[in-house]
Amino acid sequence: MDNLKRKIEALIFTSEIPVSKKDISSFLSITPQEAQSQIDDLTKEWADLNLSISIQEISGGYQLRTKEEFKDLLKEFINKKPFKISRAALEVLGIIANQQPTTKIEIDNIRGVDSSGVINVLADRELIKVVGEKEVPGRPYLYSTTDLFLEIFSLNSIKDLPKIEEFDEYEEEKEEIT
Repeated sequence: MDNLKRKIEALIFTSEIPVSKKDISSFLSITPQEAQSQIDDLTKEWADLNLSISIQEISGGYQLRTKEEFKDLLKEFINKKPFKISRAALEVLGIIANQQPTTKIEIDNIRGVDSSGVINVLADRELIKVVGEKEVPGRPYLYSTTDLFLEIFSLNSIKDLPKIEEFDEYEEEKEEIT
């Protein structure tokens, strides 16, 4: 059983993208429940070691990632500019994430301005993708967020995004404070 756990650990360690429980169970010819049990044990083992890295559930899979507390240190060490995104791009990403799948026209209507350039940038950065066409005249593209979006924002699934109502509550609290 311990050998199985080490195999799963090796798969998670060597993969550049999060590895799903389904992929692990299929590759190792074990049940998804058995894979989950081993992953849970591994996650606890890594946490108990109190290392700078841990096994994290991201984008529907598992990945070895540096703990959040070391983010600034690593940015400085590798002298890498942080992922920057414009306010307009964040706005469009937020609309797509909450309304997906959605069209450019629907995004433009919400924002009140043309979003073509922003959509192209987000697609080039692989944060959004075309997932189909809407069954209306002109058949506009339908956009959704990608797994890379989930990874960058450290989300396991799109369901982990705060609801719009939560932002309204935050704004009300912010107004009360100021």
